[in-house]
Amino acid sequence: MISLYIPGNSLVHRSPAGLKLLVLALTALVLFLVPPSYPAAVVFVLLPILGYLVAQLPLRLLVTDLLRLSFLLVFLVVTQLIFLDPVHAATNTARLISIILLAQVLTRTTEISGIVATTEKLFGPLRRFGANPEKIGLALGLMLNSVGTLSAVINQVREAQRARGVRIAPWSWAVPVLVLSLKHADDLGDALTARGLD
Repeated sequence: MISLYIPGNSLVHRSPAGLKLLVLALTALVLFLVPPSYPAAVVFVLLPILGYLVAQLPLRLLVTDLLRLSFLLVFLVVTQLIFLDPVHAATNTARLISIILLAQVLTRTTEISGIVATTEKLFGPLRRFGANPEKIGLALGLMLNSVGTLSAVINQVREAQRARGVRIAPWSWAVPVLVLSLKHADDLGDALTARGLD
């Protein structure tokens, strides 16, 4: 698993993994409950900026993350404008991008092992019903980690195409990103199998 963790001594770094997971979940819930409006979209955009600042993560990292998500941003806006009005399109896009970036803050300030351990404790009581807390924790860790991994893959494809002088358009990067993502998933599956996980 590729670790996105960046060591630090901020309040966010020192906070327990469980608290950060709870804050992320509650924030996502609140974002989805807020009615669509342009002011709401602006607040949604400001939230991850505040998160990066409180976590003392470099703002250039936020800019990099936004650039990596630029194609997703354009895709979301264009597709939603086909079916929704501008207010709903802007709010929905800002909502999703905000949650993705806040998840990035979590993975960059929390070691994956901490996330997995916290999830295992949380779902421990479900063991009596046949659940496997270890696998649930691992799945959550992989899911959060995949956000940054996918962003890195998109950036890798963009840089490679730019170096070759290829015109950067959705249809020119979609296939390479899909291929690399599937390869990463396949390699990850092999690694988990080698460790006795299925």
